[in-house]
Amino acid sequence: MNIVVLGAGAVGGYFGGKLAAKGSNVTFLVRPKRYKQLQKNGLHVKSVAGDFSITPNVVFEASEIDKPDLVIVALKNYHLEEALPQIETLVNNGAKVLPLLNGIKHLDVLTSKFGQEKVLGGLCYIEATLNNESEIVHTSALHEIVFGPLLDTDRIFLRNLKDRFEQAKVPVTLSETILEDMWKKYIFLTSLSGITTATRQPIGVALQDDVTANFLNNVVTEVYEIAQARNILLPENTIEAILTKLHSLSPEMTSSMHRDLEKGLSIELDSLHGYLLTLAEKYQIEVPSIHAIYSLLHPYKNGMKNEKDS
Repeated sequence: MNIVVLGAGAVGGYFGGKLAAKGSNVTFLVRPKRYKQLQKNGLHVKSVAGDFSITPNVVFEASEIDKPDLVIVALKNYHLEEALPQIETLVNNGAKVLPLLNGIKHLDVLTSKFGQEKVLGGLCYIEATLNNESEIVHTSALHEIVFGPLLDTDRIFLRNLKDRFEQAKVPVTLSETILEDMWKKYIFLTSLSGITTATRQPIGVALQDDVTANFLNNVVTEVYEIAQARNILLPENTIEAILTKLHSLSPEMTSSMHRDLEKGLSIELDSLHGYLLTLAEKYQIEVPSIHAIYSLLHPYKNGMKNEKDS
């Protein structure tokens, strides 16, 4: 299986690096700045699960890749639109698309452009970031992949992919209910990222304050109501389960959105909380807590400094 990883940041670099380190044929498709970094220094991961380094196969044009079978899309949502031509080249050459982006909006974009038969549902759980040396720093036990078909096809392909992740010592689940799984994570992620970024603090600060904890409960409930309006078949105890998961986190746990804000980078506000507001308007649902988070963070959505590749 020829695997392309689009993006070699914290998510793509970690999971693609794990696959490559255990012998999978992996090509990293990256932008010019990251290309130069990886060509010069290699790909280095500092992880609680064990440090490792590889010399990656890296390109910055999709046309350089021969006969791709799969492209794992591991970008920030705000980079997806500009990456669509590269993804289209890979799809036209035979690749299926496994997005590991945050949220749900990207799935609508990809299936609309390439069709459900070309796109898999997917998500990951990982707490990782890039340090000042552009190394990947993985800081908790979370490093899980979940994926599954949007259509009832490709069983052999999916089992093969699952085997490769297992060989790479990545916890992996082949899901028969991937849309429901993605929405469960969406509820969890928008709640965690919204509250940690709005407070500029790890989750423990919000959970230890009764007023803020109640606000967080309202966020979880509002996202769940949107999912129900969209006819996503979630368990009746979803709200309770998500809140239990949030309260079980380490008090020091934060989110990638919070880390990006602290670094002065763009944040995925429009694709996460903004998309929820779009859906809430469509289904005529009142979501004052989501709207409050969106309003508080909106001045920072494009970051406080320029992100430029060269």
